[in-house]
Amino acid sequence: MNCHFKYALALTILSCISLQAAVITLESENQFNAAMKNNKHMIIEFSAEWCSVCNAINKPYAELANDPEFKHITFAQVDVDKLDGVSKKYGIVGVPTFLYIENGDKKVEEIGVQNMPAFKDHIKETIRSNFTVTSNAAAPKNVQSNAITEEVLVDMDAPMSHPAAVEPNIFIKLFGTVKHFIMMILIKITEFFTTIIDAIKGFFGA
Repeated sequence: MNCHFKYALALTILSCISLQAAVITLESENQFNAAMKNNKHMIIEFSAEWCSVCNAINKPYAELANDPEFKHITFAQVDVDKLDGVSKKYGIVGVPTFLYIENGDKKVEEIGVQNMPAFKDHIKETIRSNFTVTSNAAAPKNVQSNAITEEVLVDMDAPMSHPAAVEPNIFIKLFGTVKHFIMMILIKITEFFTTIIDAIKGFFGA
């Protein structure tokens, strides 16, 4: 491995770390409550490790968090499996779900991503339409000290509600949840039978 390749690899890794650092991961109810209290404008993405769609928007979401235009907005992530109480409190039944928070109050709730290429533009437009952010606004307070940033992405098949909508259709959210649950089961079944077949082949020396 030559020095130029090592240098390029190091720059790439540092760039990824820098992008992820702008998104805070809320890992406890205390962190969540502190973030709600201390940040005037905040976008919270509720996700799950098993959500394949949630693993597709990690980079664009982090890029939004690093956009100078939105430096006074806090971008956060919550794992619904780790903060079940918070998820239930806010009625989160599908992932990914985005909450737009202003002064601790929910202004907009959206679930899913209808168009991946337009994901960033949609988030930007929703922010501009619902948040009034001035250049001299107080910078958000990072309530996370040692939490590790999670990678979260959006399902391209999941519907996205209109920016003005406050409550997405419950049936749409349930459909998204059931869909991902079924996919998880199918994946586990496939892995199980693959393991059995490999074991049989090994036993007979195939």
